[in-house]
Amino acid sequence: MRTGGSPVRSRVAIFVALVAGCLLLGTGWVVVAAMRDDSTTSTARVKLVKPAEPAAAEPAAAEPAADTGGRPAPKGPPTGLLVRAVDPSDTPLNGHLTQVALDGGPRDASVQPLACRRVHMAGGRGLCLMLAPSVLDYRARIFDERFRVRHELKLNGVPSRARVSPSGRWGAFTLFVNGHSYAVDGGFSTATTIVDMESGEPVGNLEDFKAYRDGDRIEAPDVNYWGVTFAADDDRFYATLATGGQRYLVEGSLSKQEVRVLRENVECPSLSPDENRIAYKKLVGGEGEWRLHVLDLRTMRDTILSEPRSIDDQAEWLDGQTVLYSDGRDLFSVRADGTGKPKRLLANADSPATLRGRS
Repeated sequence: MRTGGSPVRSRVAIFVALVAGCLLLGTGWVVVAAMRDDSTTSTARVKLVKPAEPAAAEPAAAEPAADTGGRPAPKGPPTGLLVRAVDPSDTPLNGHLTQVALDGGPRDASVQPLACRRVHMAGGRGLCLMLAPSVLDYRARIFDERFRVRHELKLNGVPSRARVSPSGRWGAFTLFVNGHSYAVDGGFSTATTIVDMESGEPVGNLEDFKAYRDGDRIEAPDVNYWGVTFAADDDRFYATLATGGQRYLVEGSLSKQEVRVLRENVECPSLSPDENRIAYKKLVGGEGEWRLHVLDLRTMRDTILSEPRSIDDQAEWLDGQTVLYSDGRDLFSVRADGTGKPKRLLANADSPATLRGRS
């Protein structure tokens, strides 16, 4: 954080620190992560790039988004990564979206004008949770494969998590609506909304879905959801449900608007490309210490990954063998079978989304 700035800027920085967020501005120099050409190292370099002026949200009627309803989800190999640039030393410059090629294309990252607190993209559509135009005015922007904004939604809370279904048909975002941390049971409240990425309209709040555990209906008033991840069929999804001081992995159906509990102590699930495994963070030891795990949905066998640090992030799968995650500053990869050592993949980057080609 800079010192010696204006009083207004100082007050903004203090407020943002209190909500563990970032002030995202649309202009200025940003730190962009770019992979080395040297394939013998996973360490990243950074370069400074001047982004273009931010694009204003376009009315949906001016140029309708392409119809992708029912389009098969991309299942090919990863072709690139979409991340948001991170510069903890200069909070107002955080957030600009950066695309890095993984398929032999140019190694230099391309910078997009959108700036986000959390982002995800799949199937040619992206979901950006952002601040605009003030620190009390949170917005969600839906954008297309050319990073043109198609829809904008006003958010009534602090952005936390975002996910897009593999086909790009559905999006999900979680907001803190009371308190700003998962660390203390009962100290926060979340709201998780499913949104139609084609129309830009919210279609449901997970708290309105029926929830079951061992066949019994859960009707507790303290139910919270967060960390959605979608299957390729555009109906099945997984998420975290919390109630009574416990956290659970739930499997849900959008068409039935219901979920059922699968397992305890699973947070921020991420479904593997083969849809047989869940990468997630597990609470261990004292409150606020998480370790990354992978759960096999067929056998319910749990594997702890080799990252020894506490990681508070919703992981992303690079491919069937590799999990991506951020420590809040840099992007790392680790093998999904628990072997090997974590590697820094990109510096000054978080909120990864793996972009895939069509098989």
